[in-house]
Amino acid sequence: MSQQDAVAALSERLLIAAYKGQAENVVQLINKGAKVAVTKHGRTPLHLAANKGHLSVVQILLKAGCDLDVQDDGDQTALHRATVVGNTEVIAALIQEGCALDRQDKDGNTALHEASWHGFSQSAKLLVKAGANVLAKNKAGNTALHLACQNSHSQSTRVLLLGGSRADLKNNAGDTCLHVAARYNHLSIIKLLLSAFCSVHEKNQAGDTALHVAAALNHKKVVKILLEAGADGTIVNNAGQTPLETARYHNNPEVALLLTKAPQVGLTTFSILLIMWGCKVVVILHLRKPNQTNLNRKHNQAVEK
Repeated sequence: MSQQDAVAALSERLLIAAYKGQAENVVQLINKGAKVAVTKHGRTPLHLAANKGHLSVVQILLKAGCDLDVQDDGDQTALHRATVVGNTEVIAALIQEGCALDRQDKDGNTALHEASWHGFSQSAKLLVKAGANVLAKNKAGNTALHLACQNSHSQSTRVLLLGGSRADLKNNAGDTCLHVAARYNHLSIIKLLLSAFCSVHEKNQAGDTALHVAAALNHKKVVKILLEAGADGTIVNNAGQTPLETARYHNNPEVALLLTKAPQVGLTTFSILLIMWGCKVVVILHLRKPNQTNLNRKHNQAVEK
C-alpha cells in the first residue's frame, strides 16, 4: 500500500471514529497522519461529531486545527449541524473558537434559522448573545422569527424579539410574522407579537392583512384577538374584499358574524385630559388609532426555557 493510500485509509477511519464519538481513536488517527476527508455529502469529521453531539471529539478536532467553517454539499457548516439537533455544548464550543455565525446554507438558512425552526430556544439564545444576525433572511425571505412563529415556538419567539428581531419584516410573499401566526392559528404567538407592538395593518403581496388571512381560514379566535387589538375591518385586499367579504366568500359565517359586529373604526385609546386654567376647565378628547405605539420600544420581559 502506498503512503497516499495509507493516509486515505486513516482519513476514512477518522470519519468513522468522529461519527461514533471515539475520542481516543480520533487522537491516535490524527497522530498517525490522518487528514480531513469528507463523506459523500461533503461532511468533515467536525460536521459529523458536531451533529452527533460528541463534544470531546469536537474539542480534539478544533485543537488539531480543523477548519471551523467548511461547508458541506448543502452549504451547512459544523455550526448548522450542531444547531439542527440543539446541542448547546457543541454550539458554545464552536462559538468560543470563533466560528462564522451567519453562514447560509443552500436555502439561505443560518444556524439561527435552524434553531428557531426547531424551537431550540437555548441554542437561539447562545447565537443571539454571540451576535448572530437576527434580521438575516433566507431565500424565501423569512427571518428566524418567521420560522419560530410558523412552528409556534413561544420561547424562541421571545428570545428573538428580545434580541432585536422585527416582527413587521416581510418575506417574499409580503407576509409579516403576524400573517404567519394568523395563517397557522397560533394564538400564543399572536399574543406575543401584539405585546411587542407589531402592526396589525400590514398587507402582504395579495393585499391581505392578518385579519383577511384569519377570516379566510375560519380562525375565529384569531379574528377576535386581532379585532380587540384594533385591526381595521375596512381594509380592502387586491381582490377588492374586506375581511368580512373574505369570510363570506369562504363560507365562514361565524367569522363573518364577528366581523359584522366589530366597530369599523378602531379607536383603542380614549383619554380625557383636564387642564385647569384659572377658573376654566378645558376638556381635550384625544383619540388615537390603534397600534401606533413606538415599534422600537425595548422589551424587558425575562426569557428562560
